[in-house]
Amino acid sequence: MKILVTLEEHLWRADDGHIYGHGPASYSATSELLDTFDEVVLLARVERGKNLRPGHNRFDGPSISIYELPNYTGPWEYLRKLSPLSVGVQQAVAQCDLYLLRVPGLISRLAWQEIRRAKRAYAAQVVTDPADALGAGTMRSFFRPLYRYVAIRNLRKICTQASALLYCSKNVLPHRYPPSKGSYSAFSPWVVLTQGYATPELMAQRQLRIDEISSSYRHQARPLVLGFIGSFAQLYKGADTLLRALSLCSRRGLEFKAFFVGEGRYRSAIQSFAADLSIHEKTVFVGQLSFGKPIFDFLDSLDLFLMPSRAEAFGRALLEAMSRGCPCIGSNVGGIPEMLGPDALVSPGDHKALAQKILEVTADPARLKAMSQRNLAKAKEFDPEIHRHVRRAFYRYVRDHGASNAKSGRKRQSTLQPL
Repeated sequence: MKILVTLEEHLWRADDGHIYGHGPASYSATSELLDTFDEVVLLARVERGKNLRPGHNRFDGPSISIYELPNYTGPWEYLRKLSPLSVGVQQAVAQCDLYLLRVPGLISRLAWQEIRRAKRAYAAQVVTDPADALGAGTMRSFFRPLYRYVAIRNLRKICTQASALLYCSKNVLPHRYPPSKGSYSAFSPWVVLTQGYATPELMAQRQLRIDEISSSYRHQARPLVLGFIGSFAQLYKGADTLLRALSLCSRRGLEFKAFFVGEGRYRSAIQSFAADLSIHEKTVFVGQLSFGKPIFDFLDSLDLFLMPSRAEAFGRALLEAMSRGCPCIGSNVGGIPEMLGPDALVSPGDHKALAQKILEVTADPARLKAMSQRNLAKAKEFDPEIHRHVRRAFYRYVRDHGASNAKSGRKRQSTLQPL
């Protein structure tokens, strides 16, 4: 059986003939589908002639191919290329037996329209919430409220018409975008902890780092090491909120060095904003890091991890930070409250509250140690083997029920799997 999986990532074909990208849906992550399906076709926009840089992951490989759509950035370029995009989606849908839409996104929306036109069944994996991702402050566009309204409406329709749904948040996403009464639904975060959890030795080293922080407050022995991981393709990760908070912390005497990991079209603007706030000497923009060991090495160097997102269905980077025993502060949106305790949360976009939380937490070594231990224990609740089992059961359902649906065009009813 051949399954078509939609992707919203920007991919590119390198000079070696293979296709690369930055997203978590790389070949190693997508290959788990091959336990259930004979062949996987990734439907994605692909750019040509881009040189490889650190952090690039290969997406194609044995039994996993890419159906290449024209590359575009932004809604206006999407509209200009809509005709060839539609033709490509139609051809890709016709070539496959089964369909998994990773939603929301414009590529997924085009595929959904074609699948429905062909009267075939499909499954969906809900990876983020457009209500938050396109909320106030996330995009510099007059049309942002319209985009948000349309995206929410489309996602609700896609979810109510799907035969099976896999949510990456346990509570928020199923509540806002519920499945139909007869569909199969399950929860599994889109996270693969490839390097494992913090060892006792690593946790002991972190406890020593926290003791150094206490000494730093008395003797200015060293600056705090703060970390952020997130895309700069849009502003919903809250890097601007964090910079405002750090500016307040600096004015209140906190010595720190803040490291920002990520790439995207707003990176230069965010760097300029750090200069405008007079904290450019205290901020370092690292660029993109590869998934796996480079990210974990970065997290192990931090005293405090910060995720001030305006939207976050399930924070992969946050869970990875927790798995390494990092004390963390996040915003009270999406799936973040499912991972962090109330004492580690602030309202999204509230830089004053974030600054106050940073100052409170870093001034209290006992609290930092408790956060570190609590986060590691909580991360272990998201055991990769448990969630791999959930995903495999989901994929088997898609295979066993979707094949007959695709051939007959009839929508079958299924039993509801509680979340």
